[in-house]
Amino acid sequence: MVRNRKKPFAMHPRNVLRTAPDYTKLAIKHSNFRRVCELELNGKVRINFRNEQTLRELTKMLLLEYFELEVDFAPGSLVPTLVLRLNYILWLEDLLAALKLTTVHGIDIGCGSSCIYSLLAAKKNQWQMLALESKLSNIEYARQNIQRNGLQELVEVYGQPDKQNIFKSYFEASSIDARTYEFCLCNPPFFDSNAAHPFDANTRNPARRPAPNNVRTGSAEELTCSGGEVQFVQRIIDESLLYKQRVLIYTSMLGVKANVPKILDYLKQREINNVTTTEFHQGHTTRWAIAWSFKDINLNIATKH
Repeated sequence: MVRNRKKPFAMHPRNVLRTAPDYTKLAIKHSNFRRVCELELNGKVRINFRNEQTLRELTKMLLLEYFELEVDFAPGSLVPTLVLRLNYILWLEDLLAALKLTTVHGIDIGCGSSCIYSLLAAKKNQWQMLALESKLSNIEYARQNIQRNGLQELVEVYGQPDKQNIFKSYFEASSIDARTYEFCLCNPPFFDSNAAHPFDANTRNPARRPAPNNVRTGSAEELTCSGGEVQFVQRIIDESLLYKQRVLIYTSMLGVKANVPKILDYLKQREINNVTTTEFHQGHTTRWAIAWSFKDINLNIATKH
């Protein structure tokens, strides 16, 4: 039975960024962030969200200020939005809360150079994370970020040798034990690399949703794949059928609302019935997420996001 969520009206109630930060005070405190701020006539700072370097310093500053995490990004790589990543982690906390687990193991599919999901999960919740990544420069930076923050005991980066597989390469490696994981998370490549102009895809209704403030960041490899996010999540679903016992709750984010029913239909075709969806709200940006499980657990949580 698919359990659809009522539409939430704001970001997750436990998100520390639910109240907007005082960027003027933060600029005084953090010199690198101050250098990319613009000063208004009233003495307050303004953030130019259309500038990539500004976004980089903003995310680095927020991670340091709120989580004491020192993070760097590979040149040209995706600069993650902290509010959105926090909403996802907090939703996972809600999904797992009723299970009352003493230890949690998670899989981060495509951790990127920041490795932000795994770092947040480890730092905030002491979750043990397996971060999967195929791009060599991202792997190098992700491992440096883990070491820089002393989280080597909680986060492992595994270099994917085959980009066409999600879990298979790791799960079937002879040197890996048959550990089970409580969840997986994923921010899949958004755009379809087969499209003539993949980055021109219209994913918003301008009459209802204003254009995003942030400049797009990330390499083509991080942002596109064959078939876009729908086919990528379908691959996760297909492999989840092969490894029903290895992961308790499978999850993924989606960037386009119209793709949610496509994924729900695909799950139904594969006779996967324990499913739930939610929305993540942050400013003008909305993202959707879907979770499924082969176990008899209640995914229908009540927390709004």
